[in-house]
Amino acid sequence: MEYGKIDWNDIWKELMTTQQRLDKTGDKNNHWNKKENAERFWKRTKENSEKTDSTLNELPLTPESRVLDIGSGPGRLAIPIAKKVSHVTAVEPAAGMMEILKENTKQQGIDNISYVSKCWEDIDVENDLDAPYDVVIASFSLGMPDIKEAIQKMQQTSSKYVYLYWFAGTTPWEEHSITLWPSLYGKNYVPGPKCDVLYNLLYNMGIYPDVHVFSMDYTNYFSSVEEAMDFYRDRYVIETQEQENILHHYLKDILVPENGQMIERGNSTRVKISWEKK
Repeated sequence: MEYGKIDWNDIWKELMTTQQRLDKTGDKNNHWNKKENAERFWKRTKENSEKTDSTLNELPLTPESRVLDIGSGPGRLAIPIAKKVSHVTAVEPAAGMMEILKENTKQQGIDNISYVSKCWEDIDVENDLDAPYDVVIASFSLGMPDIKEAIQKMQQTSSKYVYLYWFAGTTPWEEHSITLWPSLYGKNYVPGPKCDVLYNLLYNMGIYPDVHVFSMDYTNYFSSVEEAMDFYRDRYVIETQEQENILHHYLKDILVPENGQMIERGNSTRVKISWEKK
């Protein structure tokens, strides 16, 4: 097949749907529907505030800007952005994440965020949004099988800028799954599509974006291995005692005791892909 005739959307769709079929929860948002998991994510976000500040500094924000945050989570970007701009629309399908986002905005007295509790794929631009937006952001929220259609919708809602953040290479959590899947389920795990597919798709759409590669550390803190088991048990949908033993043994191997806590650390390579509409 000639390079220019490769359907990068089909490649993305095949990798994404394969990975999502392997998701034992049956719903990509199920883990984040639980408030306690969203709270843990928010706590980790606050501990990594330097990276959030770096992201804010690279966005073209003004006091008059209207911003769309797709997959806003508990407000890692939406909340600090709202303090700098005229309005933010936060699109977030996971109930736990949306609950924490609303609590956070209320606690901080923020009143210029509107909320849309839907997957981006289900958004009706005319009825669900107040487009156009000066800046459209999708930060590590591109788990959409038809990424071409998703980007076209982003283009439709943006009057000027689009910023996508995604992954390069295998992530630490995918490495965990690659190791665990054969023992837990008797099959191999397939990582999702990465920035190479995304860039080539954009190129074939006539979009020639800026690409910036950076790394990001993360840390998960647990009071004990048992608390870590509670966190990962529903992520991996542990159903048998044998699976319980496999996961417990794995977590004991990867968690590091420190100051009375059990800690999981990781580092991933990530990309910012951005462009200005012509």
